Amino acid sequence: MALPSNISLSIAELARLSDEIWFLAGDTSVDTSWYTKRAALSTVYSSTELFMTTDTSADHRQTELFLDRRLREVQSIGKAVGSVGQWMGFTAAATINVLRSKGVRI
Repeated sequence: MALPSNISLSIAELARLSDEIWFLAGDTSVDTSWYTKRAALSTVYSSTELFMTTDTSADHRQTELFLDRRLREVQSIGKAVGSVGQWMGFTAAATINVLRSKGVRI
């Protein structure tokens, strides 16, 4: 799978793996988060697997720590994106309400 000729096959397999993991975790999302969850998981999985190939620690302890750090990073990014989305929704609703109060038909 490491040969350049297998890139498309490897990406397809990673996509199926990420989808299966989210399915088994009970994910039922049908919006854009369906894609972002799978992309984030694919990134974390592939970077962790690559890190593991050079890990010489006992019981791959450094890989576990690496994985924990990546999962925390993804979680904090997800919270930040959610906060920005919430702020944008509030700002858009407030703008529409101000325009309506001025007599603009929206």
